[in-house]
Amino acid sequence: MKPSQAKNSLFCFQDPEDYRRLRKFFESVGFTAEGVLEALNIKDVASIRGDDIARLLRRTDRGTPLDILIRLFLIEVPCDVTAVEKAIEPLKLTSLEQVGLIQINGPQVSAAVKLLPYQNLILAFDSPCMLQTDQAENYVMGVGRSTLTLANLTIRRHSRLTLDLGSGCGTQALLAAEHSDRVSAVDRNPRAVQLTNFNAKLNAMSHVAAFEGNLFEPVHGQTFDLVITNPPFVISPEMRYIYRDGGMQADQICRKIAHEVPSFLNEGGFCQILCNWVENSGQNWYERLAKWFDGTGCDVWVIRSETLDAETYAATWIRHTEQAEPDRFAGRFEEWMAYYAAEGIHTIGAGLITMRRTSGRSNWFRADDAPNKMLGPCGEYILQGFELKDFLESIKDDKDLMNIKLGVSPNLCMDRQLVPSNQGWKETATQLKLTRGLAYVGNIDPYVANMIICCDGQRPLRDLLSEMARSMGHDPENIAPTFYKVVRGLIERGFLLPTWLQKD
Repeated sequence: MKPSQAKNSLFCFQDPEDYRRLRKFFESVGFTAEGVLEALNIKDVASIRGDDIARLLRRTDRGTPLDILIRLFLIEVPCDVTAVEKAIEPLKLTSLEQVGLIQINGPQVSAAVKLLPYQNLILAFDSPCMLQTDQAENYVMGVGRSTLTLANLTIRRHSRLTLDLGSGCGTQALLAAEHSDRVSAVDRNPRAVQLTNFNAKLNAMSHVAAFEGNLFEPVHGQTFDLVITNPPFVISPEMRYIYRDGGMQADQICRKIAHEVPSFLNEGGFCQILCNWVENSGQNWYERLAKWFDGTGCDVWVIRSETLDAETYAATWIRHTEQAEPDRFAGRFEEWMAYYAAEGIHTIGAGLITMRRTSGRSNWFRADDAPNKMLGPCGEYILQGFELKDFLESIKDDKDLMNIKLGVSPNLCMDRQLVPSNQGWKETATQLKLTRGLAYVGNIDPYVANMIICCDGQRPLRDLLSEMARSMGHDPENIAPTFYKVVRGLIERGFLLPTWLQKD
């Protein structure tokens, strides 16, 4: 198997040294994530909005090479050809034009793609303006909300071979390259494959290669330690955009990936799927999803981030692609709603599915709503969630919990809400919070709060149950069932940890 090669020079320098020259030039003028944010005085690139062009042009009016690059590739305004020639010296305009990064139109230069410094990478991808052209079908998305969500939740342990399925411009593949010996990226859009290979070479990642094909076809016979995928999961009646529309009925593309991926996973290997799914009325959302994984040989954790009614869902996605043609919205909206009515779709869920291939025992399924906040990279906390669920599954009899010694998470804090009363401050609520990763929040009463603070890793739960019962004036046997349920919940969410999982 060889990486897909461009049929012409689009996104492919003839001289391999040009990738290094371009990368070194960007570094030398400060076209980096830190340099751009400092120059524009913004917190993140998402702060660059169309209605801010005048303000951003004012902040880039010094005429430095960095100013010119920001205007050209991020703000996307045409620049004077002479100014660009001077800014990019010793690089040549003709070289950037031939490779497909810019277009020269008489006295002006325009960007043919966006170039975004993101973390320690430079990423080339299509401008959303392409969605309003006759090339819209092949649009390659950049760093969007779904990109950031998957990147934040990806398990970042060492991987011998990683697969980015539906790579787009290759963001996930390049991020995974930092902890992978090799990365394969697959996309059925030839333009996406070209951009991924270009970005890999521009960022000096020779162990990343992109291949053209549908789903797992290009990697048939291979197995991976990690599969990450941000597929075209949108549930729509259309096949207008490769990046968005999977071309299958309802949520079948995500279900197909979940069904097929186990044969491409090594034992203990993970697959993480950013996904949309149908939620049927009269049925718990997780009951339908659980059936997707019957017979897969995988443990599964589904984290739901949101549920939208069909009308809101359709309107959101149609506006995403039809901003320049609002008069077409009503007709498209009715087409989508007619499709949902025919399919019996009323609400649509979204979230992350993480699968782990595990043989030799019965597999478990877990489904939760996401916490309101996910603070910082969360991959290690996804991994911890699997370890905690394994631990709980290994202790089927609640009475066996009594010999366990637990400690509190190093990220745990407690908030107390008090209101004024005639007797002074009156406590109305007590909440546990995690301050890193999957920042779950839970309400507790004073008895549970006192039990938690006594979890020092030295005392078995049996002693803590007895103390709680004594403080409540109850027999331990009477409160034991509730105690077991509360403790299991605290462990599952990561508030309490077995001693072997605690970190300094």
